[in-house]
Amino acid sequence: MNAIKFLNEVKEPKVSELGGKGYSLAVLTNNGFNVPKGFMITSKAFFEFLEENNMKEKIEKLVSEINENNFQEKSKEIRNLILKGKIPEEIAFEIKDALEKLNVKYVSIRSSAVSEDSLKASFAGLHDTFLNVKAETEPVLENVKKCWASLFNDRAVIYRIKKKLSLLDGMAVIIQEMIPAEISGITFTIHPTRKDSLLVEYTAGIGDRIVSGKVIPNSIIIKRDTFMVIEKNDVNKNIVLPENTIKELVSICLKIERIFNKPQDIEWCIFQSTIWILQSRAVTVPTEKTKEKLILEGLGASPGVVKGKVKIILTPREANKMKDGEILVTVMTNPLYVTAIQRAKAIITDVGGMICHAAIVARELGIPCVVGTKKATKTLKDGLEVIVDGSEGKVYLSD
Repeated sequence: MNAIKFLNEVKEPKVSELGGKGYSLAVLTNNGFNVPKGFMITSKAFFEFLEENNMKEKIEKLVSEINENNFQEKSKEIRNLILKGKIPEEIAFEIKDALEKLNVKYVSIRSSAVSEDSLKASFAGLHDTFLNVKAETEPVLENVKKCWASLFNDRAVIYRIKKKLSLLDGMAVIIQEMIPAEISGITFTIHPTRKDSLLVEYTAGIGDRIVSGKVIPNSIIIKRDTFMVIEKNDVNKNIVLPENTIKELVSICLKIERIFNKPQDIEWCIFQSTIWILQSRAVTVPTEKTKEKLILEGLGASPGVVKGKVKIILTPREANKMKDGEILVTVMTNPLYVTAIQRAKAIITDVGGMICHAAIVARELGIPCVVGTKKATKTLKDGLEVIVDGSEGKVYLSD
């Protein structure tokens, strides 16, 4: 059924076929950027899989019944249906053949939903990615089904409900050579709160820890016009980007911005002094000042100033304790917090950088966000009324 398209062979990429991530990777490959070699399983294959397993109507019925009260139970039912399904033989053979042509030992397998990475919604971290998967047919097929099932992750479903997006979306899957990254990072070609600058955040190893908020990354602020470094924060002094690497990275990222004609959020990694581009999506960036008693400082990750009562959430299981209009305070953020984030008036975290999941989603929702405060969960208490300045990265005690 021609379910497979190699990235270097897609001359006229379509989001409807490749999803948001797949589309941007095909465009980058076409334009000569250093993208890991790989292939796409098109969104058509997902719908073919549903038809072959006689589950499309069943899933459509379940989808029609989903609401904010029952989404966890219904979503789990849909995921189980998908995971128990059998990938049609023709598609499985095409994947096996593509893996042989790719001829690598390990691959990354990424979800690429059709509505993902659009200007309206980034879905940052809501669908699943699998890294360091053996490039053999069985483990790859199993993880492809997991990517399809992740269309109905609890966090993705509630996000779609809040964004008023279709729940049964097309889902493509990207399979690429796994690059054993020594350094990984993310570049915002326009700094979230300083439009004359770029923001670069990076850490050692594979970069999923930056988006998930598990580390406070090193960061650099660079002038867009002169490439001059105007601010550096070396949290980990063992990993430092040399000046020539910074200039090369900035040059590549601004070229990518010109290709898409919009500010970009670009994931990249470095292996053996070579910069690899892993993903690029449009930046979702949406300010007022205050003079009260300063009680906490961090990084201003999403602009705006609001007043509200603190709610400390220490695990995703506590997310339902959040009430609409409270200020979410947590140690670190990940996509499982999406229910709490959707209810929050602002977000404050102990750790994480300006490009972690909570920061990205906060900017999409237009709510202030301060990350990397180191001690918010210890300094603040439930019910305390505070003012959050997401532009300056400051939290004040409200009178």
